[in-house]
Amino acid sequence: MAGDITDNRLRRAVISDMLQRNAARHATSAALIERSATGSRRVVTYDQLNNYANMLATRWIESGLTPGSVVAGIGRNGVDLVAAYMATLKSGCSFTMLNHSHTDDDIDFQIGHSKPAIVATRSADSRAPFTSHSSAVTEFDGLLEQSFGTRFAEPDVYIDESSTAAIVYTSGTESRPKGVEITHRNFMIATTPAWSYEGYLRNLDVFLLLAPIHTMAGIGTVTNAMSMGSTMVVLDSTDPDVVIDAIESERVTNMSQTPTFYRRMVESLRFIQADLSSLQQCHTYGGLNQVKVFKAFVEKVPKLWWATYWGQSELSQLGSIGWFRQLEDIPGGDLRWIGKPTAHLEVRVVDDEGQEAEVGEMLVRSPAVMKGYRDDPIRTAEAVRGGWLHTGDIVRRDDDLNLFFYDRKKDVVKTGGMNVSSLEVEQAILEVDGVIEVAVIGVPDEKWSETVVACVVIRDGASTNEGAIITHCRQRLAPYKVPKCIVFRRELPKDLQGKIRKRVLRDEI
Repeated sequence: MAGDITDNRLRRAVISDMLQRNAARHATSAALIERSATGSRRVVTYDQLNNYANMLATRWIESGLTPGSVVAGIGRNGVDLVAAYMATLKSGCSFTMLNHSHTDDDIDFQIGHSKPAIVATRSADSRAPFTSHSSAVTEFDGLLEQSFGTRFAEPDVYIDESSTAAIVYTSGTESRPKGVEITHRNFMIATTPAWSYEGYLRNLDVFLLLAPIHTMAGIGTVTNAMSMGSTMVVLDSTDPDVVIDAIESERVTNMSQTPTFYRRMVESLRFIQADLSSLQQCHTYGGLNQVKVFKAFVEKVPKLWWATYWGQSELSQLGSIGWFRQLEDIPGGDLRWIGKPTAHLEVRVVDDEGQEAEVGEMLVRSPAVMKGYRDDPIRTAEAVRGGWLHTGDIVRRDDDLNLFFYDRKKDVVKTGGMNVSSLEVEQAILEVDGVIEVAVIGVPDEKWSETVVACVVIRDGASTNEGAIITHCRQRLAPYKVPKCIVFRRELPKDLQGKIRKRVLRDEI
């Protein structure tokens, strides 16, 4: 077996080896800067992070952890969870993250489905479901400090680059979430190179991680930053004021979040006086962007580059990307633009009969396509068929390969035999003065099959009413796209990334 491991180490391309190499190349450079809302701060270098991960992996292997097992982590973003992820990979195992905001029932399902041999957590995040399964529990409290002063060797473990590195659970638009299996190879020859090719991240960058690590955006960013030798700032809060403080103090160069967050950031009283001059790039995904938010940032940081991008867990995060500085740089001025396919991606756009179309479902193939859904061959076969991953996303593609996101296939409103893109209607409503958020959904209707309903949040003190919104929509949209009903709400349900949860709205209306 020693010969097998030697040959394996000679040629393999696995994520955890990149941390080891960067620990040698950038030993004293900050890998992670962990900040809390209460003001605490700790800096961990690449050498320290790698040694910490080696310590965890050594302890777990000595306690009986075997290659091919699963390790789960739970908690808010922090140094310990990143170290647990890397230690898991060094052990030849697969890592999954439990959403700390989930109920005990949700966590019990994910533990039962992924069957982790170990659950890694802070003592403050320990939960009852851990005891209902046979998983051992590792509590992080004080472990980083225990790794200081002692050198821990790299585990001598055979790792297949086609083996599962991460199991990322989808947000669960159906009854239960799916466990997307992502391999080392997915990142090493597709997603991470794409980040580099597109100029999305460089080793000198200071990247602010705001996406939870249990999401594809979160664990993907960690993977790419650790592979590229960048510094990553991690917070235990997404409060705009806390984020602005971190940008100023750590001289953050890159950040990525949803349109909802950028709106909250602009609305913060701290934004006006904040020093955001270090920012070079802001990346946005997962929703419709607002003109007024971009204009506020352009005025604040004129040199700033924006990146609009699209991706999926099933595609190991990144699929398309587009860069702009001014709104005039966006093709056709259409804010639904999600850029062009990255170098590792092939795209088809097809209609319901599978024929090429200008507008239709996006099919993709790439080295980044997932291994499959964990223990779910039926849904895997539904998603990956005919040599293509069926994304379930409706897009438009122009002659220059620009892609414009229209809707999730399941969110298209089917009314009177016509299909309505919820994003097109949302884009029109966001133009109305006083509207700060909107979500358009289809509600069952005996006459029309579904009727278009807009759930709207308006600014405090705004005089906007249903009549004004309907009138504006009639001027901008075809009659069948105009909402039949406007539902005013104080807020819209969102996940931890700020994405609006339309399924919850449909259940409530």
